[in-house]
Amino acid sequence: MIDLSKVKEIYLYSNPTDMRMGITRIELLLALSFSPIEILNSAFIFVSKSKKQIKIYYEDEYGKWLLINKLSYNTFKIPTYDKKVVITKKDLEYLLKGVAILSERKKLIAV
Repeated sequence: MIDLSKVKEIYLYSNPTDMRMGITRIELLLALSFSPIEILNSAFIFVSKSKKQIKIYYEDEYGKWLLINKLSYNTFKIPTYDKKVVITKKDLEYLLKGVAILSERKKLIAV
């Protein structure tokens, strides 16, 4: 399993992603924007158009992971950004539990 204590950065791609992409296509997509050193021990989160499914790509010194989480009756609370953003480990925990990430909850409280 992924050891979150070793994760350097967590990148969230909130624009809809084709969930038919496999590990090879995701690697090619990431290679266009990141160096191999940046990819190592970083997590990349991709979101489906319906926001019911996410894929998480993670690579460490032992191998590569492609994790899929699909919700049946709810959607992930994912903010919309124009590009990729870095989120915290706590935000990732909230996201995986179906709770809006911290920065979005602060916006809702401020309104």
